Amino acid sequence: MVETSFLPTDQAWQSRLAGLNPQAYAKTRNHLQGAVSRISPYLTHGFLGLQEAVAQVRSHNRLEATDKLFSEFAWRSFFHHVWDWAGDSIFKDMRPGLPGIRYRSELPADIREGRTGLAVIDQAVAALYETGYLHNHARMWLASYVVHLRHVNWRAGADWMFGHLLDGDLASNHLSWQWVAATFSVKPYLFNAENVAKFAPAVWQCSGTPLDTSYEALEQMARGLDEDERGKFESLAQYARQHSDAMEEPFLRSVPPPELQQGVLRSVSDLQTWLASSAWASDLPRVELVHAWTLRSVVSSPVTTGTKPLRLGLIHLPAHQGWPWSSRRWQFVISRMQEVCDAVLIGDVRSLQPALSCAQSLVCLDSQGSPLTREAIASLRPSWEQPTPWLTAPPRPCQSFSSYIRAVRELR
Repeated sequence: MVETSFLPTDQAWQSRLAGLNPQAYAKTRNHLQGAVSRISPYLTHGFLGLQEAVAQVRSHNRLEATDKLFSEFAWRSFFHHVWDWAGDSIFKDMRPGLPGIRYRSELPADIREGRTGLAVIDQAVAALYETGYLHNHARMWLASYVVHLRHVNWRAGADWMFGHLLDGDLASNHLSWQWVAATFSVKPYLFNAENVAKFAPAVWQCSGTPLDTSYEALEQMARGLDEDERGKFESLAQYARQHSDAMEEPFLRSVPPPELQQGVLRSVSDLQTWLASSAWASDLPRVELVHAWTLRSVVSSPVTTGTKPLRLGLIHLPAHQGWPWSSRRWQFVISRMQEVCDAVLIGDVRSLQPALSCAQSLVCLDSQGSPLTREAIASLRPSWEQPTPWLTAPPRPCQSFSSYIRAVRELR
């Protein structure tokens, strides 16, 4: 049985890494029930960094820089390396895609509602909604179908998937969709029924459907060169709209559900009142600012002051106006934040300066998780801790994964 629940605890990711075998991973990683790590939600939200993940695996098993598992860790690091030098360009085509295709700007309802009539797609959508997680192979199949066989712009699909994923990471998610779409790669990623049969359980199979064809035919459809074949997919979608029950898509929220806002601070006055009645009422030497992408148990540097630092969790709501989350993800983040922090504030972080002006020092772990959150925290003028979450930082931009992994192996 594959574990698909994600408890927001250190024990959860530690047990996953303790059971991870690099050799088994290399042999079965493409199988939906293969020996993969499933630690991506913990990496995305900063429970640990990639260097720590590598060290944890190496503490009980051999892991070389040439192993497949190390390469998969490196892909995440590479995507953030690209985001670091490309900035917001990752949200647009990084290179020209397939010529002459008129892509839709919105995701069709039958895909959002998991009623395409293709088991592989409908099962993927169901798993995404029910668990907030998808195996990487399933993500690629779903993205390929959306972009190349339904001709939907990759950005529409990437934004939709990001909102429902527990591990939604802007760099990894959006650049992966671009890789599938051939706007961040040299060719489109395609799959067929034979590929699904090899790597997925029986309930995902799609033999006897238009996916039961050759890669040459699929490429023709992706490039819009075979309208008769592509029309079969459109006809199948029409059939699904008439005959299939629709799934209810979980609501994406720009603010946490009301039940998760119980016991949290919601304004600067709330914070000032709470501080006045807390152990820090007369002495506020160090404040550690914790946000949704830095949910470590402790910060990396030792504390030299005699007074216990205040750990203040921050949810910067303006950052979520354009990037809403599922209730499942809000639950994952806020419950963890309440566990590792002394108090949690949900609101506009930029308003906190008066309440924190008496602190001798403010410190925050640096992170690429949300530019808007980072900008808001920067307005408070903290010092930035460097948790080294990624594998390495090559001295110059690497435009391809192959050049990046070579640099990583040389620098290590």
